[in-house]
Amino acid sequence: MATRKRSELEEERMTDSNIIKVIRMLESPPEGEKAWTKKESCQFLGMAYNTTRLGTIIDDFKAKRERDASRRAALRGKPATAEETVYIIQEYLQGETIDSISKSTYRSSAFIKNILTTNAVPVRVPNHSYFKPELIPEDATRQQFAINEVVYSARYDSLARIDAETKTEKYGLIYRIWLLSEKWLQYANQEAYELASLQHLRELGVRV
Repeated sequence: MATRKRSELEEERMTDSNIIKVIRMLESPPEGEKAWTKKESCQFLGMAYNTTRLGTIIDDFKAKRERDASRRAALRGKPATAEETVYIIQEYLQGETIDSISKSTYRSSAFIKNILTTNAVPVRVPNHSYFKPELIPEDATRQQFAINEVVYSARYDSLARIDAETKTEKYGLIYRIWLLSEKWLQYANQEAYELASLQHLRELGVRV
């Protein structure tokens, strides 16, 4: 059976937060507000009016939330396994957000952040500044890197490959790097103190 193709509007509006709002407005709207009709709910989600499909979407969403809550409860208080730690770090280095990793592992955002901090993973910040890059975690600082080694560039907030090394009197070692993030894919020059080693993460089993 062919998979139904969503419209652009439905792709945009069929989000978890919007489905939660539809459920609330159908079942228990805020005091003083009128409950939505199923037609209004379909319109809000950007889908064609179809009460059967709307019901299926809501039932599936509730069931998934119950499964997620049950899985999170089962993991609560349990330390991360070695496999979990590697997965969390690897996904984060590849650009996944803490929120998306939290959802895929059924662990809290605080749990994910703790794994990253404990293992000296360079953490991205929403307001990242090229001119004021984040400090490199102490356990990830190095004075020298190897050619072809994959590192993290704090200034560009990106994984990078070391392509060449130059020694200068004023700045010490300067590295020519190739930025691996899709938003860059270009060469840059950086001093060693703005690059983070990922060797300690490779020793954990993280593939970088």
